[in-house]
Amino acid sequence: MEPFDHADEVKAVPPVDRRAPRFPRRVSIQITLRFRGEDYTYNVNTVNFSRTGIRVLARLPLEPGQPVLALPNTSNIPSGYCRVIWNSGHEAGLEFVN
Repeated sequence: MEPFDHADEVKAVPPVDRRAPRFPRRVSIQITLRFRGEDYTYNVNTVNFSRTGIRVLARLPLEPGQPVLALPNTSNIPSGYCRVIWNSGHEAGLEFVN
């Protein structure tokens, strides 16, 4: 099953100078960060997702360029290796790199 088999369940947000439409979806996912050689897993909430990345709401500092492994608990949202491409307050944009 492809990650977007159920994407029609949510309404896509039209892209505005973006590579892919965004799908609003608030669910809890796990992300894993590596810090000083150790892996740490945190629960964060998604704001939206696309085939190119995930926008998350997190209460931890996510810095641009930082590698992240996103592990959603649902097949509707893609999983995989990401990098943080922006942050603002408690929100961050994760871009898939795999």
